[in-house]
Amino acid sequence: MGRESSSPATLRGKRGCAVTFKEEFLTELEDCLRGYGAVPVSNPDALARFIDYVRRLPDGDSRLRCLEGVDQGSGSFWNNPAVWWEQVPRFGVGSSDCSELLDRMLDEAISDEIDVLEMEIRELPG
Repeated sequence: MGRESSSPATLRGKRGCAVTFKEEFLTELEDCLRGYGAVPVSNPDALARFIDYVRRLPDGDSRLRCLEGVDQGSGSFWNNPAVWWEQVPRFGVGSSDCSELLDRMLDEAISDEIDVLEMEIRELPG
């Protein structure tokens, strides 16, 4: 699921075209919904509601901008198991609050980014 960043506002999508973080995020979620994404989905109806929720968010939504910032830092968002193997597949089992899911995804992404930075700092000489 790794992505290559081309600028702060765009990414290189699966087809090599420049797309926004939001577009790439929606593509990944839609792939999961269709059954050929990164993870199986327990509640497709709930994930479809989440996809609609994200689609309706303004491009300048602070949580999307923060996720994009985390992705620009290390790209760890796309490979974060707490997001893609825990949050996405289980959405709708118990909780189906779209805003809460986006908040949890952001929390996990930031936590993972902090872990990555701490490891890099430990590896610095001296």
